[in-house]
Amino acid sequence: MGFLKDLATLTRQGYEAQQRMDVGASMAQAQASMAEASRIMAATTPAATAPHLEAQRLRTTASVLDARQLPMMFGMNAVVDLELHVLMPGGVPMPVTRTEQLAPLHLARAVPGATLDVSLVPGRPDTLRIEWA
Repeated sequence: MGFLKDLATLTRQGYEAQQRMDVGASMAQAQASMAEASRIMAATTPAATAPHLEAQRLRTTASVLDARQLPMMFGMNAVVDLELHVLMPGGVPMPVTRTEQLAPLHLARAVPGATLDVSLVPGRPDTLRIEWA
């Protein structure tokens, strides 16, 4: 008898919760979350560069000024906003902000004050690629 009473109570509570649920607000929130995930995914996916630009790519180093983990994960990868100072040939630092998906293995390397190996096409900060390997 106790099982059927509990089942009836749970059924009643489920119907009451369904009556209070705002489907439109839930769908709007889900849509906003998907748009934000799409924006982050596009920002962390490196853009393909033309072959003639790849030939001009220089390897250099960058200092991490700031690293902020975003409240989002893609699989096991954390999404991190990195503020970098890239040391260009001739000693001129160039500020670059980059959103990266970081594997747990690389997360500890992206701390303020760390030096990272990077490559980029001179004058094109959008071509910055962090060389994790």
